[in-house]
Amino acid sequence: MYKNNDVFEGLSVPRAIAKFAIPTILSQLVTLLYNLADTFFVGHTNDPSQVAALTLSFPLFMTLTMVGNLFGIGANSFISRSLGQGEHKRASKASTFSFYGALVGVLIIIVALSVYMTPILTLIGAVTPESFQATKAYLSWTVIYGGIPSVSALMLGHLIRAEGNTKQASIGMALGGILNIALDYVFVSLFSLGAQGAGIATCISNIIAFLYLLQVILRTKGTVIVLNPKKLRFEAQIIQQVILVGIPAAAIIVLGSSANIVLTHFMSQYGDVSIAAFGLVQKIGSIAIQITVGLTQGIMPLLGYCYGAMDTKRLKEINRYSFIILGCYAAFCVIFVMALAEPLIKLFISEPNTVAKGVQFLRIWFFCSPGMCFTNLFSSIFQAMGKWAHSLALSVIRQAGLLFPLLVIMNFFVGEIGLVYAQPISDTISLIVGIIFYALLIKKL
Repeated sequence: MYKNNDVFEGLSVPRAIAKFAIPTILSQLVTLLYNLADTFFVGHTNDPSQVAALTLSFPLFMTLTMVGNLFGIGANSFISRSLGQGEHKRASKASTFSFYGALVGVLIIIVALSVYMTPILTLIGAVTPESFQATKAYLSWTVIYGGIPSVSALMLGHLIRAEGNTKQASIGMALGGILNIALDYVFVSLFSLGAQGAGIATCISNIIAFLYLLQVILRTKGTVIVLNPKKLRFEAQIIQQVILVGIPAAAIIVLGSSANIVLTHFMSQYGDVSIAAFGLVQKIGSIAIQITVGLTQGIMPLLGYCYGAMDTKRLKEINRYSFIILGCYAAFCVIFVMALAEPLIKLFISEPNTVAKGVQFLRIWFFCSPGMCFTNLFSSIFQAMGKWAHSLALSVIRQAGLLFPLLVIMNFFVGEIGLVYAQPISDTISLIVGIIFYALLIKKL
């Protein structure tokens, strides 16, 4: 794949963005659908405790994505920049290190959750016996049993995408997502297993996605991706570059999950209905997040290659088109949700109290769309260029510097509505900070 540089250089900027971003966006949408399918099928049990279990599990399940991003985003950036510089052997070494590094990381998470399951679930807000058992069952299948295939599939997707083969990476992730939806129906609806059934479906679908992406690599001639453990080398420069660039991507997940833990902890004092309602808001809000992630992760190899090849003019043009696309998308998200908040909530649950709170929460929360879209784009641009410090600073300011204090302050003075307002306020301020960082960096180029 890397021998054909036309995949990076031979297309106009709009066509190149489309080639790299559209398959990734589509795979993210399928991933989104299977996340929504979990909530859809579990929500139709009309049991707030089962829906609350998915909300409570979310930050812990996202630790798998944290590990995948730490090694996957770092490797994606390093490999694409190396290909732009013609350093193919260096790219291969990075792929081997990042894959096995991710496996070690997920094993640590599995062991920690297995040993400390009860105190962890109590800490995050599983305070009723019903929500505790449902959360435990879901996390057992998605993290303890399914953590390795989940992270392995995520890693292979990042590595394959780094070479410009976004189509195959997206097919693999989409395959797992479609299968997950079908299995949700089987285990949740037919077998009436609730949140546990959703966990089983996620575990099986991730195994299939991993096996598909593995055979893509094994059958691809000329790939720089090497998974043979005998080829594993610990070179300081590669380790440093992969980890440093990956740290901001992992920090986004760690800080975001920590904020979710704080939020659900505060929200739990208002009851399972409030937790369930906000969980539905997060699921619907993930539409905006996943499409944004699809675009920003999709163009990362393109940006990294341009930066490695020192094609600054093309890099700036790619950024400009991306700003326009995301600006239009963020505006659409806000208008769409304002008009259709109630039907969107009712897609997942019909229990009146949960619907009423969900509609109120959704209309407030979705004002974070502009800030969220652009801060994700800024982070991806910084990561693609290897500017890890800019990306890390933006992530820390957004979450630790703004969101954490806002959650505490807003909960104390305003109550549960204040918890919902915290995210839009944090993301709007972060958007301004991101613009400043980007302007200063581009001026240097």
